[in-house]
Amino acid sequence: MKAIVEVTICLITVLGSVKSAEVFYGIEGGNVKIDCTYQHEYNENGKYLCRTRWIPNNALISSGDPETKGRFSLYDNRSTRVFTVTITELTQKDAGTYYCGIDIKRNVDEYTEVEVTVNKAPKTPPTTTRATRSRTTPSTTTVKGNTDNGQTRDCTSSSPTGDACSGGTVLVTVRI
Repeated sequence: MKAIVEVTICLITVLGSVKSAEVFYGIEGGNVKIDCTYQHEYNENGKYLCRTRWIPNNALISSGDPETKGRFSLYDNRSTRVFTVTITELTQKDAGTYYCGIDIKRNVDEYTEVEVTVNKAPKTPPTTTRATRSRTTPSTTTVKGNTDNGQTRDCTSSSPTGDACSGGTVLVTVRI
């Protein structure tokens, strides 16, 4: 019984000291910037971002690559000892665990675990705008709109008094 208690206490101590990964947030269709800090002695080492540790050549982008590789870009600010990876055009597939890697020659690479959360883009409600024509200034107004049964119709007026639209006011709904 004493051995079980000691093992349990040991596991609690070990698990309690595990540092949780830093979380970075983005919105679908937007960008996320992942900041990876490193120690001064790694200033000249290669930096990279990957999804799986300890597998050779699996970097999504690395400091030896061009500055931008597909939707990924990497910038190494050596004065602050932070390299930043930007992922653009986020999708739900981009969410998950990543590893900031430091290439250490003749040794095991140094990794920092980070988490990326991708939130769904907010749905914007339709915006309604009222446009009125002046009765004193001639104008032409054409509005394309959908009728209740889904057909498209044009509503055009070329004079301040002759109106093919109802009452001189056009209701326009814009979806953004």
